[in-house]
Amino acid sequence: MRIYGYFDERYDPPAPFIRTTLTSRTLKLEHAIELHIDTGAAASILLDKDVKRLKIDVSKLRTAERDLIGIGGLLKTQIIEDAILIFRSADGSPTIEKLRLLVGTHDSSKLSLKEREAILKLPSLLGRDVIYRFKLMIDKLRNQIYLER
Repeated sequence: MRIYGYFDERYDPPAPFIRTTLTSRTLKLEHAIELHIDTGAAASILLDKDVKRLKIDVSKLRTAERDLIGIGGLLKTQIIEDAILIFRSADGSPTIEKLRLLVGTHDSSKLSLKEREAILKLPSLLGRDVIYRFKLMIDKLRNQIYLER
């Protein structure tokens, strides 16, 4: 079973992404999202752009044990305890992955307008916590990206 991703050509060099549906019963959430496949990220994380787009009220989430530091500086970090990512294989069959999804937001009051605009361009990440559940294939020469079990 293969779950295909794609190269987003808006990045230089093109970046690997995958489409999934994020659900959470406690947040009454079910939305399609696109995640940057990032083997450098220990954990999958929803970042400012998607938090804003999905209208997630981070005050309703449990605060993570520690904040994270990444691109854009310090991230205030919460957790969606009952997150589910639903991936679709080429034949349409679903693969369901349960996880404690991190939600990272920057303190916009400490950022310039230019920095805020840049932060809102950062994609949410599919990290090693989910990637390691699969075989990951990224082959730019053949224009192929997929997760496989």
